[in-house]
Amino acid sequence: MYFARDDRGSECFDFYRYDLDSGALENLLPDTPEFAPGPDFDLSPDGTRLALSANHGNSYKAAVMPARAEPGAQHVTYISEHYYNDRSPVWSPDSRRLAFTADTHGQDYATFVIEVESGAQTIVGGDETFLAGNPAWSPDGRTLAFAGGPFDNPAIGLYDVAGGAISWVWQCEFDCHHPVWSPDGRALAFLSDEDAETSLWWLDLASHDLRCLDVGRGNHYAPGFTPDGAAVMVVFSGPGQPCDLFRIAVADGKATQLTKSLPSDLDEVAFYGGRHVYFTSLDHLAPVPGLLVRPEKPNGAAVVIVHGGPTWHHSNEWDPLRQAFLHAGLTVLHPNYRGSDGYGRRWQLANRFLMGVGEVQDCAATHAFLVAEGCDPKRIAVTGRSWGGFMTMALLTQFPDLFACGVAGVPFFDFIDSQTDQDVREDLRWWDHENSGDLVKDHARLTYYSPINHLDDLTAPVMLLGAELDPRCPPRQIAEVAEKLRAMGKVCETKVYEAEGHEISGLEHRLDYDRRTVDFILKHVGGE
Repeated sequence: MYFARDDRGSECFDFYRYDLDSGALENLLPDTPEFAPGPDFDLSPDGTRLALSANHGNSYKAAVMPARAEPGAQHVTYISEHYYNDRSPVWSPDSRRLAFTADTHGQDYATFVIEVESGAQTIVGGDETFLAGNPAWSPDGRTLAFAGGPFDNPAIGLYDVAGGAISWVWQCEFDCHHPVWSPDGRALAFLSDEDAETSLWWLDLASHDLRCLDVGRGNHYAPGFTPDGAAVMVVFSGPGQPCDLFRIAVADGKATQLTKSLPSDLDEVAFYGGRHVYFTSLDHLAPVPGLLVRPEKPNGAAVVIVHGGPTWHHSNEWDPLRQAFLHAGLTVLHPNYRGSDGYGRRWQLANRFLMGVGEVQDCAATHAFLVAEGCDPKRIAVTGRSWGGFMTMALLTQFPDLFACGVAGVPFFDFIDSQTDQDVREDLRWWDHENSGDLVKDHARLTYYSPINHLDDLTAPVMLLGAELDPRCPPRQIAEVAEKLRAMGKVCETKVYEAEGHEISGLEHRLDYDRRTVDFILKHVGGE
């Protein structure tokens, strides 16, 4: 069995091989402290090579390596050489070709098909008029299923590898993605984002029979067929259901839970689900989708939890931080602001080159929405991680009278610094340039909308939480911002977690992060 592991939290993953008979565990990438492959590698069907994407130059490149220990990554061979960011390579059934998604420009993406030995390549999509991603090989290797197309909502398509023809097997008003083939090649399973939840679908390619195989309300992840094709394996997460593995029979949709992650002493605890809502942005330019979750006994206080990404969205799924606030009596609102995925391409791209502008107006509008829902206007807090940490600081500086306090987790503060800081990984600086703007041409805008330049406007108490080894939002500026705020007499608490990366994934550190966040916000808005 092969798997990826981030030993230091710095996203410099190593690949491991575990021998099921002997129990021997071997690191295939020892002595590679700066080599940062993604965790989404693929073992070739003949078992001899691994396909991966890794940092190389100014972006991530598709590569192959022998399926054996490679100290220093000495025999990693890159098979693409372009400006784009490659990710998630998958082998063809005959181990001769690779298909992978590449981020081409901004948030456009293409599917590349490359002959590993000759280097010959074919490109599907890749510009704003036609997208192609999440490639999946058919069992006979003749066809690629993919998600994308010339539609606002990505559809499920089929690409004939030999002839180049494209056909569409499913297209609807929701974003579809991550198709997988049945072993006989006669059916597909795929995912579809529907408001703040993600559903699982099964499609017969001959009869076009379509079935929803949802376990329940929440998010479905990583579908895959059983070897006999009679069932789909999927990870499911719901408001009271941590991520667990389920087997869903295709014939009757019966779901069987195979793992149980919720401790038994929490079986009787009430977990609260939310409802999808829309509210008007502060600039009146857009209706903003969101997830509103109410506690059993509201105490009048509320917290706005802003997601990171920004290409992501909050869902009606397992979230311990959300539940902690709800059990303390706070109403929770998650704005899926301009730039969020899951609501079509136009919404996802609506903040490109306007970072910190319209999206902040969207999140600022949560205050009026919550007041209309009965919350106390002086007892509304805001928090978020990563891009959500930046958004927290943007909200507190652009709209200092709205929020009672804020907690910015693993944040960045400065658009200029995020593209020039050499501690930020190259591919992430690539993304910033492609989506935030050019350092020369857009310098005035990037400077103006950077919260670090408006700290004197901040009035609310703030907590800044960072991670020592974070390659995305290095913690250097946390100390700088905290020093400036304290010198101005403002309340600013900080904590930087040692030997942690962007996810702060160590159990004790993650618990401490959530506890600090909850305690700080309850201190300023009330709740138990």
